[in-house]
Amino acid sequence: MGEPKALLEWRGESLLRHTIRQAELAGCAPIIAVSGAVELPPAQLGRAALQYNEVWSLGQLSSLQCGLRWLDERATPEHAALILTVDRPHVRADTVAALVAAHRSAPRGIYQPVHEGRRGHPILYPAFMRRVLLALPARGGNSPRDLFLLPEVKELRRDVAVDDPAVLDNIDTPEDYSRLLRANAPV
Repeated sequence: MGEPKALLEWRGESLLRHTIRQAELAGCAPIIAVSGAVELPPAQLGRAALQYNEVWSLGQLSSLQCGLRWLDERATPEHAALILTVDRPHVRADTVAALVAAHRSAPRGIYQPVHEGRRGHPILYPAFMRRVLLALPARGGNSPRDLFLLPEVKELRRDVAVDDPAVLDNIDTPEDYSRLLRANAPV
């Protein structure tokens, strides 16, 4: 991206603040923000706790595990984990709410939004999956997707149909960010 994604502005606030607000509006608690290469401003955290990932250079899985370890140490064993990332700020609030509602009705599934037949993000993991995610080796190319290669995990996957193309879209490059700004510019 050339600059810290989390601190880019969108709709009058940083992508970080917007993502935390999505979790707050969905009624999630506790909320954990994981930092690594970039220091995150405390003023933008809202109700989120800040956790520093000392091994952030190992990739996304190491950051996810950092947040899950924090959750594991402080939350009840029933706490699920809704994984929101700053590179999808335009995921609609009703999409996040649909994932949370699906989990509340059947808490043993792994919930993922599906738009036009394709799975996207965010993903909501049930509480018992924390241990499985924490056991994955965090190395450069590893990702939480490795979890879905396990046969016993595949059968836990639950699709939540949404009319939200943002679940399939990543904001990873300056061009992606420009596209996001253009698409959401006032007319």
